[in-house]
Amino acid sequence: MTIRATTLAALAATTLALAACSGEDAPAGEAAEVSDETLAAMVSDADGLSVVSETLGDAGLAQVFDGAAAYTLFAPQDAAFEALGDFGEDLRTDEQRPAMVAILRDHIVPGYLTPEDIGHAIEQADGGSVKMRTMGGHTLTFTRDGDTITVASEDGASASFAGDALRASNGVAVPLDGLLRKVPAATASQPT
Repeated sequence: MTIRATTLAALAATTLALAACSGEDAPAGEAAEVSDETLAAMVSDADGLSVVSETLGDAGLAQVFDGAAAYTLFAPQDAAFEALGDFGEDLRTDEQRPAMVAILRDHIVPGYLTPEDIGHAIEQADGGSVKMRTMGGHTLTFTRDGDTITVASEDGASASFAGDALRASNGVAVPLDGLLRKVPAATASQPT
């Protein structure tokens, strides 16, 4: 219980620090458009995020993204799952739902964090990187190279921000070009 409280306190501190940066990178006269829709609704309507949307719905996580609390979802695009071949298909089965949910929990952080917020935090950070704790209890590290923001997980998996963020009333979905967890694509389940 103490570890969980400490983790939540660290998440809150990181979120507050990043939220303080909000909006400072937006060009003059260009406000980022925020939808009245919830994060769940925006993800379900987004092109290229159907695997994430289906998983959130099947696992009951869409209800969380329909609530009042703010979350940021680093959403792997459908192409990231397709790149896994048979293993990507296996992850979408009912039998693998717990594994898929565990993977997605490592793509969610609490708070309303835009790519601009994260980019500004990286610029202000010593060492040029920012770390955040996921809902799965792991750490993500964000870095920037030019205009590209890359996020890496503890196990070495990494992906880059890919496309425009979906800014909902209660959260943000940032499309990614990969998964933030290494998965054994080469060991996809074989018929026995």
